[in-house]
Amino acid sequence: MGKQRKTWSPELKEQIVLAVLSGEHTIAEAAREYEVSESLIHTWRAQFLEAGRARL
Repeated sequence: MGKQRKTWSPELKEQIVLAVLSGEHTIAEAAREYEVSESLIHTWRAQFLEAGRARL
């Protein structure tokens, strides 16, 4: 049986992205703290910058 994917709420995605954008955390620090891959945070950040919170 395969692993089940984690789902992330839009609120948590926004919190992580804003922490990175504000300089509170680097992407690497946020990835470790929230147990999310760095590439996923890069994706969320790009989506947020492109379309705002609605895209998350």
